[in-house]
Amino acid sequence: MIIQDGPVARRAKWALPAWGLCAVVAVYIFIALNHSLWQEVHEALEASRGTSGFYALSVTVCCRLVGNLGLTLALLTWPRIGKALLAVLILVSAASAYYADTFGVRLNEEIIQSIFETRRAEAMGMITTGSVGWIALFGLLPAVLVLLIPVRFMPKWHGLGWRAGIVLSATTLMLVPPMLAGRNYVYFERNHRVMYEVFNPYAALSGTFHYLQRDVFRPKTTMTPIGTDATLAPNATMAARKRVVVLVVGETARAENQSLQGYARETNPEMKRVGAIYFRDAWSCGTATTVSVPCMFSNMTREKFDKPVAKAHWNALDVLQHAGVDVFWRDNDEGCKDVCLRVPNDDLTDGKVAGLCDANGCLDDVLVADLPERLARMRSPALLVLHIKGSHGPAYFQRYPAAFNVFKPGCDTAEVQTCSYAQVVASYDNTILYTDHILGRVVDALKAAPEVDSAMMYLSDHGESLGENDIYLHGADWDTAPTQQKHIPMLMWLSPGWVRDAGVQLDCMAQRRVQPASQDNVFHTLLGFFDARTAAYRPELDLLAGCRPQALAGTRE
Repeated sequence: MIIQDGPVARRAKWALPAWGLCAVVAVYIFIALNHSLWQEVHEALEASRGTSGFYALSVTVCCRLVGNLGLTLALLTWPRIGKALLAVLILVSAASAYYADTFGVRLNEEIIQSIFETRRAEAMGMITTGSVGWIALFGLLPAVLVLLIPVRFMPKWHGLGWRAGIVLSATTLMLVPPMLAGRNYVYFERNHRVMYEVFNPYAALSGTFHYLQRDVFRPKTTMTPIGTDATLAPNATMAARKRVVVLVVGETARAENQSLQGYARETNPEMKRVGAIYFRDAWSCGTATTVSVPCMFSNMTREKFDKPVAKAHWNALDVLQHAGVDVFWRDNDEGCKDVCLRVPNDDLTDGKVAGLCDANGCLDDVLVADLPERLARMRSPALLVLHIKGSHGPAYFQRYPAAFNVFKPGCDTAEVQTCSYAQVVASYDNTILYTDHILGRVVDALKAAPEVDSAMMYLSDHGESLGENDIYLHGADWDTAPTQQKHIPMLMWLSPGWVRDAGVQLDCMAQRRVQPASQDNVFHTLLGFFDARTAAYRPELDLLAGCRPQALAGTRE
């Protein structure tokens, strides 16, 4: 293999052969930067112990991984840029290894997308003293050594021959043993495919490639409107009164820690006080904001959701705005993920409100500090979306003010793996309690105007792992993710005037709240709130449709 190293390498008799440097880097990455991979491989193989051909299967798995890394290095290391690329691979592998080993993060396509699309403030929250020190020691230092080591390279054609030999050998290792292992390996690969999400540097390279292919280099399509036939058809009673809906999109809240779900700690006192309708069996569309937020506002269900397709079509906000609803989006999280591009919006993430904002961002109270004034300025009917920071980790302790540090002792560091499970949960529960406070302020603002028919709906974008099975944060593949990352809180509050004028049957809602719900319901429930008459509306996915038959009878064709 050829790696350019300049005139110094030519003169240095003790210079390392290029292929030797690649071998050293490969061994280092395998041993030092793939702890999570080998742990997962060990557990997967242990599950297969006792089956016929077990040892052949073990050898096959190792050959596949060795061949994969060898092929990667052979294809990426070229003259003049070879050492630089090796250094980058070490840095990427070190960073990936830290977050995989520490938080159980898997570098799937959604996580890569989140990395590319996250904002500076959110990214800084993941950079801690521990991560910087670890990456510097196991990533930066070895990368610098690679750049400093003189390398002896071969003549052009001789080097190409060596490269071709390495590529052929690596390909043989990847293909021949699996063919000989037969269906044993096919079964193993199918059931343990997720191990490649912690395989460094393959996971980062593969995830980045697929993200760029899907979201960046995919041919741009023109915006396709949907629901252009949408019109508002309020009943005679509601037509005479102002209508306001506030949709609060949460962040990283999981159902398991909601007292309305049955959790032992009282984390939802405000929603209990106002009599919110809580949906106990609600599920997210994805396990990352970049997936769930676009998905919940699209008219696609989770099984059919495709982000580029959704991005090229109108969403619920567009349809409602087209129908005549005054739509406004306020953000204090990671942005609206293109959902609010065509409606009025403001971003308070970097606000400068004294007492609510600092170098770490703003508390969610910044979204509701002027809520009565904001609602008063909106014409009827109106939809206000509040995108809160909620329980965004790992720095949970920064998400709530001191007055909400109720559950103790907490974890006052972003290095949550250094805290006990009880401490992490305590700080996380404080974020849920604070979110409940925000929802309480929204409801109180709506109740202060009894002449307005008002409603509030809240749901989280996805859940969170707090250390169960040594997994933290979120972003796992949906099919294999723990329930904590998918089972989300979802609730609704309706003013007495709304219940009366819309004909909502509360006893029916009491039954509906225990039935399955998901983010698939959001698009159609929002349209239903405003009695939007359109072919894009599916009443079976409207959470309220079955409990207000009188209203539906006069508003649907």
